[in-house]
Amino acid sequence: MIRRVAAPARDHVLATSLADEVAFRIQAAILDGEYPPGTHLQQDDLCVRFGVSRTPVREALRKLQAQNLVDLVPNKGAMVSTRTRVELLEVYALRAELEGFAAGLAARHVTPESLAELSAAQDAITGAMSQLRPGRMSPEDEAAFNTRITVGNERFHGVVHRLAANARLTRTLEDLQSYFPKDYVWRAIGDSPEGHVLSVGEHDQIRDALAAGNARGARRTMSSHIQHAGRLLIAYLDRHQFWSQ
Repeated sequence: MIRRVAAPARDHVLATSLADEVAFRIQAAILDGEYPPGTHLQQDDLCVRFGVSRTPVREALRKLQAQNLVDLVPNKGAMVSTRTRVELLEVYALRAELEGFAAGLAARHVTPESLAELSAAQDAITGAMSQLRPGRMSPEDEAAFNTRITVGNERFHGVVHRLAANARLTRTLEDLQSYFPKDYVWRAIGDSPEGHVLSVGEHDQIRDALAAGNARGARRTMSSHIQHAGRLLIAYLDRHQFWSQ
């Protein structure tokens, strides 16, 4: 059944990276349960909500389609995708095994240059986490923070994938990662100590294992890291009653 949500009050965005910011706002509304699975996202309603024209809204919806949060249906428009809890559990179970496998392979090919890349990516993540203020950030600041975390995580894990030197494995991981916006985990953990452990402490452990050429340790710590992220994300979605019935 298609659900419709009445157009809410205006929630203006800044004119910088407009489509990305609109996409982030819609993503947040979806994952917070404001737009449940099956909701028909009316472009006119979104234009009113964000005070923008149709062009950035259309681009934002295409970005969300690439993240598997929105389906663009011919003659019907945009609808919030239906995702089940079981599917996400399966994705994270696979990711934990394959990301761990990739880290184990990567430990055999580490170079000083690749370690420097990992450190630079982690510095960016640590810097972003130090500025996280849940409930006290403007929507623009939240969108900018999400971008910083996303870019830092992609850089960090991208180095590991490249060092694994297995093209098919990398393609499989990219497909699994695209199933759901993984970097939304930060919204679930806020600035709690657990958030620092996940985003900083566990990445440091992975980097240390790689630096030591410890394939078994790298595989174990990476797998545990992905499992931890999955538990936090699923618990957050549970609390917000995200799942379709």
